[in-house]
Amino acid sequence: PTPTPTPTPTPTPSVSVSRTVPIPCQIRVDRCRRLPEFGPTLLFFSGGSAIRELSRVLKSYTHNSVHLITPFDSGGSSAEIRRTFDMLSVGDLRNRLLALSDESALGNPEVTALFSYRLDKERAEVARAQLKELLSGRHPLASAVSMPMRSILLSHLRWFASRMPSDFDLRGASVGNLIITGCFLEHDNDIVTAIYLIWTLLGAKGSVRPLTGANLHIRTYYEDGTEEVGQHRMGKARTGRKSKIIKLDLVEQLRQPSANDADRQEAQDCDVDLVSAELIASADLITYPMGSFFSSVLVNLLPQGVGRAIVKRNCPKIYIPNTGDDPEMHGYSLLECALLVIDLVRKDAGRAPITDILQYILVDTRNCHYCVPVEKEKIAEMGIALIDVQLVEDEDCIDPYHTSPSSSKKHFLSPSKVLEVCLTLGS
Repeated sequence: PTPTPTPTPTPTPSVSVSRTVPIPCQIRVDRCRRLPEFGPTLLFFSGGSAIRELSRVLKSYTHNSVHLITPFDSGGSSAEIRRTFDMLSVGDLRNRLLALSDESALGNPEVTALFSYRLDKERAEVARAQLKELLSGRHPLASAVSMPMRSILLSHLRWFASRMPSDFDLRGASVGNLIITGCFLEHDNDIVTAIYLIWTLLGAKGSVRPLTGANLHIRTYYEDGTEEVGQHRMGKARTGRKSKIIKLDLVEQLRQPSANDADRQEAQDCDVDLVSAELIASADLITYPMGSFFSSVLVNLLPQGVGRAIVKRNCPKIYIPNTGDDPEMHGYSLLECALLVIDLVRKDAGRAPITDILQYILVDTRNCHYCVPVEKEKIAEMGIALIDVQLVEDEDCIDPYHTSPSSSKKHFLSPSKVLEVCLTLGS
């Protein structure tokens, strides 16, 4: 008999819908809080600690957020792990997983305490003794974790310890980083599998993933002609010097540029992880959030394919600039920062319309201090909508009838107020 041909599936039709909504829309926000498991897919390009508290609040509104992390951190205990095991940085991944972990699950607070613990920062012998006590299960933080979770975590930690070279510097090491490293080594050096297993153990309410699998370091170019390699040196090392950052690229080795051109490292290209590109393609809102501007935000746009994925996705796209002081924004206006985002996306995606890359900038000029000029008229001329609404708690608002100096303005945003805007745009 002639086989029956398989019918071709009918493509699902799609339409673009636009509405006018109040900012924030309390109905949409309340709906998300009631049913977070059906919440919108808010996507964040950031690996820094600036949105750690926002992520903790976020899981009360949606369990479908996406956090794409660049694994290029070169400071702290991550640097020693990267040097020894030739792997991606795991510190920012750990931080975000902990922020999204299910705090209501039985035993999770004890797991979080263990992951957050750092070995002695000053004395190597004390740090080694602390690790030994953890491995034995006698350390109070280890014994507080119930079985079988304790057995699973200590198994990963033992994998790390059994492969740790004798000269490994444990001072200040994050136990969570060591556990993830052990999981990485145990599973054929596969960071995606390691992160997935830790994500499962923590019951994280959102997706956390490295944006790329490339094991590279950030090279920073300054306006005065100097260069530096390493994320840990960006901005922080230049606070007193106030030299403007003009460009980033990626290199293979964590060594500083020399005067000898023959030793100069070639810039390296890398590609966005395919699953990360698919996550961008499913986002309900794409966010360039607060964080160190170059090292936590712009660096996410360097991997090839990121810009194309952003432009292709038809959804709202918003930039939330830093409040307070960010040395990496020195020398720029807010509009110029937005243009840097647009230019980096276009470098990958071609000459896309601005509104395919960025539609909104979220600020609170009345209550918050910004270290760069906020040029409202020029931003509007570019076709970008400036959403200027209250982003601090009610008790932190400045009295509208009292003229206050800028020093009285707040340097920190309210996570819930920021999320109310993001949820309104993304749901």
